[in-house]
Amino acid sequence: MTWLWEFSPYRAKLSDKPREHGDDGDTVLMILDEGFDDHAERAIRLAGVWAPERRQNGGPEVAAFAALVFGEVVERATAHRERWPFMVKTEKVDGLESSQRRTFVRYAGTVYARDTGECLNQVIADFIAQHPEWGRGTGSAAAAHANG
Repeated sequence: MTWLWEFSPYRAKLSDKPREHGDDGDTVLMILDEGFDDHAERAIRLAGVWAPERRQNGGPEVAAFAALVFGEVVERATAHRERWPFMVKTEKVDGLESSQRRTFVRYAGTVYARDTGECLNQVIADFIAQHPEWGRGTGSAAAAHANG
């Protein structure tokens, strides 16, 4: 399915290191293959996905669903002895963390299953959309304001 990759994405896999705050429904710790045996470990903020935080209503459910979705892709890759189950298109996002009033740098990314080309961001966003009672995560109001 190389026709899908019109951009320069990274091959990627999930990191096995625990994150300080753990992965939630819209951020995941990944190892990106930068080529020539060079790798980078980054917390990837799933572009276009606004999940409730873990402490918010629906947060644990979205985190569990995201873990299931990513886990299924990893299982398929493992069965086929594929080392890099994901493709990730990233973009650097600079901003101000309003609650802490400090600058942060992180990476937003669109994650695809390499074997099917399925966009995992969309799968998770669709799941969240089925539960309007949960609301949306931190930052969604700012994103709506910036886009509208």
